[in-house]
Amino acid sequence: MKVAPLLAVAAWLALCPDQAFGGDPVIDANVKPDQVQQLYVEPVNPAHRPIYDRLKQLRVLERLSEFLSPLRLPRPLTLKVQGCDGRVNSYYWDDSVIVCYEYLDLLLKSAPQETKSGELTRHDALVGMTVDVFLHETGHAVFDMLQVPFLGREEDAADQFATYIELQFAKDDARRLILGVAFLGHEQAEQQLARPAQEREFADVHGLPAQRYFNVICLAYGADPDLYKDAISRGHLPPARAKNCSYEYRRFALGFRQLIEPYIDPILLNRVKAQKWFSFDAVN
Repeated sequence: MKVAPLLAVAAWLALCPDQAFGGDPVIDANVKPDQVQQLYVEPVNPAHRPIYDRLKQLRVLERLSEFLSPLRLPRPLTLKVQGCDGRVNSYYWDDSVIVCYEYLDLLLKSAPQETKSGELTRHDALVGMTVDVFLHETGHAVFDMLQVPFLGREEDAADQFATYIELQFAKDDARRLILGVAFLGHEQAEQQLARPAQEREFADVHGLPAQRYFNVICLAYGADPDLYKDAISRGHLPPARAKNCSYEYRRFALGFRQLIEPYIDPILLNRVKAQKWFSFDAVN
C-alpha cells in the first residue's frame, strides 16, 4: 500500500468536505417553482398553420409547462414553438426552449402510418417524440440555469435527462413514450446506415442516431428489465451492452437525485404525479 497518496487524499478531503462528494447542495433562496411559461409564435409559413392550430387546440405547451412546474429555477423558462426559416431544429437559448415548426413537421412525416410491431401506434409515436424533444432541451436549460455539472458531452447528458424523466411515469405510459422515442431513433439510424458515412458526421456534438437509439433502450432496460425485455429478444440491444444497463441507469439516477432533485418542489411534484398526462388512445 502506498501511504503517501492516501495521506494526500485524506488531506484534500479535510480541506474539501461534503460538497466535493455529493453533500446536499446549497439551494439559492432566489430559485422557486412554477417558473415555466409558454409561447406559440405565429407561423410565417402557411404550411405550418395546421401544426400551430393543433398544438394550441391540444394545449401542448400549457400541459408541458404544468408538468415542469415543480422545477425550482432562478428565472423564468419559456417553452416556445416557432418557425426557423426552413431549418429542422430544436435548441435551448436565452432562457427559452425552442422547437421549430420544421422539426415538428419532420415528426409528423416520420411517425408510422400504421401500428408497428402490434403495439406502437402513430399517435403513441407522435406523443413520445414530441415529449422527448421538449424534455431534451429542458435538460439543457436545467444544466444552464442551475449550473449542474456533468462529465462527458452535454448532448448525451440531455438525452439521458429526457429518457430518465420519461421512465418515471406509470409503467404503461413510460413504455409507450420510450417506444415512440426509440422508433424515431431507429428510423434515423436506418437512414444514416443506408448511405456512406461522412467524416464530418462523427464530429457532431450529438451522438450518431444509432448510438442515441441504443442509449435510450439501454436506460429503459436498465430501469426495468422485465418491462423492456423485448429490447433483447427482438434483437436490438446486444447482450454485451444489456448486462451493464442497470449500472448505467443507477449511475444516472444517483446523479439526478444529488444534483437536480433538490431543485424539485415536493408538493408540486406530488400534484403532478397525481395527474393523467397522456391520452394515448385519443384519435390522431
